Amino acid sequence: MDFKRIIFTAFLFVIVQFGFAQDSLKVKSELDQVWDNYDLFHEATIQNRFIKHADVVQLIQKHVNSGLFINEEIGKSVRGRSINHLSFGRGKTKVLLWSQMHGDESTATMALFDLFNFLSGNDEFDPLRRLIKNNLELHFVPMLNPDGAQEWKRRNELEIDINRDARLLVTPEGRTLMDIAKRLNPEIAFNLHDQSTLYAAGRTDKTATISFLAPAYNYPKDMNESRKRATQLILEMNDVLQSKSPGNVAKYDDAFDPRCFGDTFQAMGISTILIESGGFRADPEKQFIRKLNFYALLRALESIATNSYESQSLAKYDAIPENSRSLYDLLIRNISITKEGIAFRTNLGINLAQIKGPNFTSMTYNGRVEEIGDMELSYGHQEIEASSLNLVPGKVKFLMKAEWDSLSRDDEFELLKEGYLYVKYTDAQTPIGSVSGRILHLTNQDNSPVQTATIGHQAQFVLFSESKPRYAILKGFIIDLTKELKDLTFPE
Repeated sequence: MDFKRIIFTAFLFVIVQFGFAQDSLKVKSELDQVWDNYDLFHEATIQNRFIKHADVVQLIQKHVNSGLFINEEIGKSVRGRSINHLSFGRGKTKVLLWSQMHGDESTATMALFDLFNFLSGNDEFDPLRRLIKNNLELHFVPMLNPDGAQEWKRRNELEIDINRDARLLVTPEGRTLMDIAKRLNPEIAFNLHDQSTLYAAGRTDKTATISFLAPAYNYPKDMNESRKRATQLILEMNDVLQSKSPGNVAKYDDAFDPRCFGDTFQAMGISTILIESGGFRADPEKQFIRKLNFYALLRALESIATNSYESQSLAKYDAIPENSRSLYDLLIRNISITKEGIAFRTNLGINLAQIKGPNFTSMTYNGRVEEIGDMELSYGHQEIEASSLNLVPGKVKFLMKAEWDSLSRDDEFELLKEGYLYVKYTDAQTPIGSVSGRILHLTNQDNSPVQTATIGHQAQFVLFSESKPRYAILKGFIIDLTKELKDLTFPE
């Protein structure tokens, strides 16, 4: 009988394990399909980065009404805006995720509402939903710094960086985050941020679209069980992101900073993962990066629910390239410039400064020359090989005000192709700067306001091939003068 019982028990074990394996394969298959069906979960009311507190509150109510999420106000900002906490799931493993502790870093906030839509769904992905719901207790703070978000700025209303307030806890927002972390005592936490679009994944031309960090918990940067788990979860997310955006993943410098919440939580025994959303070519509103965030977070939650991350080898973490501040928005290579009567060939690095629009709900850009010189280890989001080109200041066209007012867009483009960038009135005081809807800029100077490429000055000049203009650089944007007007986009 004992032998038969052993055989029967072993048989049952094999059946159960086979069932687990089948469920795991089903979940992985579902996860692959989620990416292709992302539009089903994309929160359509969020169309750009400039999400505000009122938008968040309205969307939170939608998910509370679904009956699957519980909402709690856990604090208020300096200006009295609510800081909300949503919870989902009934599992034993607690996970805390917070976003937008820097007000102008909203990519993950957008992705969280896509994730909420997924978790609230009812379709062929239900096995994955059940896995997460039954194994995890999820806690979300989707907008920690609503005052900063309102004015699209990094810091809170006291002008304090909340992520440098983990020790002193001067800010009400920082105290709120610390309070909920101590109350919940989660096993795992996700600290969700944005970083500069000018970071590369190592010394390559690949943008660091997503960067990770398992923060250190002490100055020697030791590896304990808490930090090990965070590192293994990063490797899980890296694996799936490489399949969607290969080469665009990096890791952050892990120098210990006791002022930061990630480092502090790691020291408290909470496995904390920092996710930084950087740049991706032709994605200024970070909508593709939003999708990557959604997918990576979903993979992480699935991995926590199944403990699959435990099989990851820490040695793989070393293979992820480090963040490198080596990108420019525009890099012009081997351009001939004349300054102070000296002609030389060099490289120009140009970056686009962000200019907040009305009510902090939009953004325009103005390019300035950031670097001149040897840029062998740098790359550009856009590049021009200019070894056959010369940089020439834009010319000033003198017109009566009525003539300027009557110029058609085609007329302006023809002047641009002749090397004119500016117009000055001959019969009236001329205002200065760009004009909405117009190609050429206005100036009250007789000569070009930008005589040549100068560090810190506006990137506004013409690149000539022999005696013919080939490109116009307007506010740091490339205008290819060989193309037709209808095929071009001009900066506002």
